[in-house]
Amino acid sequence: MNLDSLATRVSQHDKRAFEALYNELRQAVYSACLGIVKSHALAEELMQDTFVAVWTHSSTFKGKGYKTWILTIAKNKSLNLLKKRARESSVDFSENDSLGSYESDVELSVLIKTALKLLSPEERQIVLLRSSGVKAKEIAEYLKIPRPTVSWKYKEALNKLKNYMEGKK
Repeated sequence: MNLDSLATRVSQHDKRAFEALYNELRQAVYSACLGIVKSHALAEELMQDTFVAVWTHSSTFKGKGYKTWILTIAKNKSLNLLKKRARESSVDFSENDSLGSYESDVELSVLIKTALKLLSPEERQIVLLRSSGVKAKEIAEYLKIPRPTVSWKYKEALNKLKNYMEGKK
């Protein structure tokens, strides 16, 4: 089932359509949130909040780009959470070192998280979204950058990760 038909059915509060939408996009939404907040628990919570907002405001969606609309909701919710937390405390989220605070101590997991920290926030977001199956065109729309730039940054980020991982063997 395509997203346009799901969008129409979700706007009519069709629970089965919403469930199909959730199953189709939950990983992309989770990855978008994780790329911003860098916390698995917060990304999970934000993903849920995003889908609640989609359900609540689905009738306001007009046009095409349903996936982009949903990812924009996720991005905005994630950024709003970071802003709120920054106001509540003096923590600098641009250098968040707690990426692994919710993970086990498995060596490979730690190695991958360390490697991801080498990437800029935008590169990390592109890699996480692409690895979740989001197309370069959709990432470009979401990040508001040209599609060739997304492809280039993705390849550059993968090269950084590859070089880091090869050095750790």
